[in-house]
Amino acid sequence: MYIVMVTNLAKRAMTTKGQKACVVIDHLVEALGNDPSSSLRRASILADIDQYPGTTQAGIMERLNLDKSTVKRETDWLFDYGCIRVQDCNEDGRAKKIEVAGYSKTGLDAALGYFDGQHQFLKAFLDGLTKFLKQEKPSLRDAKIVSALYERKGASKQEVIDDLYNGPASTDNRAYNKLREDGVITDG
Repeated sequence: MYIVMVTNLAKRAMTTKGQKACVVIDHLVEALGNDPSSSLRRASILADIDQYPGTTQAGIMERLNLDKSTVKRETDWLFDYGCIRVQDCNEDGRAKKIEVAGYSKTGLDAALGYFDGQHQFLKAFLDGLTKFLKQEKPSLRDAKIVSALYERKGASKQEVIDDLYNGPASTDNRAYNKLREDGVITDG
């Protein structure tokens, strides 16, 4: 109850799209094991699993239009990092039921709070960022850079990097420079 009240107060206090985007991305990083290098696709898969608890890999493939190897690789990662729970499926001995678990559920629920709990809006947000970033596999770090620049127009590269996740400076700089090289962001 207390978390819901604080989240609602925070949402009301934040008025800009950039601020909301940054906070949602932070919650998704939390949901994905505090790994800002996680892809937006991985975040979408996690949101889909949460929207359809007990889903199977085949269901994820169908709903998100992803190939089998991608879904297998991403769900293996999610399982290895404790983001999901996998159980045998009574209807099909070959299939496994998947659901979001633990800290991932907490982080994802916090992100969903900015979309009134509507998974389809969160997935649309992630899809929009993916299209905007125009990269093969954009990360949550990339999304945070773009969102921070949107929020803080005129911020220096260092100010944006300071708002990231205390990762290696070389990684943050490389991500920022790649977005600039791709024409997604510009200096000045």
